[in-house]
Amino acid sequence: MTCSIRAFRLGLVALAALLLSPTLALAAGAALTIQQVELRQKTWPHGRAYVNVIGSTGSPFQGLSADLFKVYEGGNSGTSKILHVDTLEAAQTGASIVVVVQASGAWMGIQEDVKKAVAAFVNGLGEKDQVAVVDYAESAETLAPFSAEKGDVAGKAAKLTANGRSYLLYDGLSQALSLYASAAAPGKGAASTEGSLLPVAKAIIVISDGRDNGSATDVEKVINDAVKRKIPVHCVGHSELGDDSLHALEEIAHRTGGTYKAAPGVDDINKSLTAIKDYIYKMYVVEWKTDLPHDGKEHKIEIALETDGGANLRASLVTKTPDFIDWIFIGIIAGSILLVIIIIVVVYILTRPKPIPPRFCPVCKREQMPDWEICLFCLKAAKARFQVQKGAQKGKVYPLVGKIVSIGSGPETSIRLMDGAISGKHAGVAIDDNKFEVVDLGSKNGVLVNGKKTPRRFLRNGDIVTLGTTELKFESTIQTAGDEDADD
Repeated sequence: MTCSIRAFRLGLVALAALLLSPTLALAAGAALTIQQVELRQKTWPHGRAYVNVIGSTGSPFQGLSADLFKVYEGGNSGTSKILHVDTLEAAQTGASIVVVVQASGAWMGIQEDVKKAVAAFVNGLGEKDQVAVVDYAESAETLAPFSAEKGDVAGKAAKLTANGRSYLLYDGLSQALSLYASAAAPGKGAASTEGSLLPVAKAIIVISDGRDNGSATDVEKVINDAVKRKIPVHCVGHSELGDDSLHALEEIAHRTGGTYKAAPGVDDINKSLTAIKDYIYKMYVVEWKTDLPHDGKEHKIEIALETDGGANLRASLVTKTPDFIDWIFIGIIAGSILLVIIIIVVVYILTRPKPIPPRFCPVCKREQMPDWEICLFCLKAAKARFQVQKGAQKGKVYPLVGKIVSIGSGPETSIRLMDGAISGKHAGVAIDDNKFEVVDLGSKNGVLVNGKKTPRRFLRNGDIVTLGTTELKFESTIQTAGDEDADD
């Protein structure tokens, strides 16, 4: 008794270790298979792979975290970015399932039990699942095409009558595969009106005793077509006449990536269907961001399950990417380029050297260079001028031309002097022929001529006019009126 309790406890510990440690479980003969890879223009650049991870007992391995999965594309050693990993049940993407049922006379006594099992299975599927039902005896017949209306499909499946004399199993499987072909090319077959809207995850479930006595379709063709379309065939084996043919179902399931469930009793059919549904729903949906080009060519996708303990499961699948022009991406690139150009233009406009505004001669109004007070023409024509002897603008020469030349610190004056002691409009020179008279225009500090303050005075060649702290020397090329007065 003590040994039995100890063995039971050790068994519980081993089971807990198996459930809690992916490394231990994966090392115990697990297998990874890729059922389908989905790369669509509508969801680009996101890709999806539907992956089964099966333990050594043939049951789905559950509880694997997203960080254990890796996606390798096009033979690259670097992995693509994993976005999500969920079971098919959690992802709620649905599955497209065809149930194939034997309708031979050997099952007449259990047909009601079989129909109840099929109806329970169909009604127990998810909202997004699509399901169809095919039966076979002398021929294969579609009892219910693909539909999301589970009650309608179950009702049509209830019309199954097990009174056939033949067992055309492979024709039944071929009929099931043709439903997917019709769905992939809507309008070319009468089997489906759902078109390409079928869920990507696919499965065929056959309930049979494994016998076939003359199908037009060869078993190898059925298996090859299923493998080519990546559709696993799950088999429920039950026989009323002996178990000799059940091994054919095991081989079909094994070679197509499905699972085989033996149903010795009629009640076991329902249990086997439940186990297969769990197998389908517990497959992993791996979503990643693809780096492949959308060029319509075939590319290798490899899904790996890698653990810290060194356990490593891998499977690969060659799939074709969609061929399209990504106008949204092109628009983003073009918009980015345009934005960069706009920024460059704005920065250039804001930082470029500002053009120097043109200046005009205050006498003749001709456009002139900015550093000149008057134009060369007026400069050459001037009969007299002021030369700065002392002050901030020492050395500058200001010709006296026109009728009135205003002097001050304000911008509106003809001669602007940068001197804080000079009023805005400090003084002026009235010119009448050869007479040049300096006049105080009401300045604060007054006008000095040769050191003497004066409200107005005719200037003579060599006179020094002081405004604030600036001294201006009057120079004339002709004899001025002031000189004549001095001679008198």
